[in-house]
Amino acid sequence: GEEVQVLEIKDPAEQADGTVKARVIVFGTFGKMNDVVTLDKAAAEAGLALGEIDTHPDAVAYAESLKG
Repeated sequence: GEEVQVLEIKDPAEQADGTVKARVIVFGTFGKMNDVVTLDKAAAEAGLALGEIDTHPDAVAYAESLKG
């Protein structure tokens, strides 16, 4: 069978100051696709619930790599 990776969204990767870095994956509330934004935890949880951001460190690193 195919391996399915489940990303845990209940506890986003918090930084030392309590903020969360996220990649925007849907144009909308948080910006344009592939923008990297820094949000407080409540905003990050709302963005995850809306499906507009991805807080996985790999997603953030990918979006940052696109900026050159």
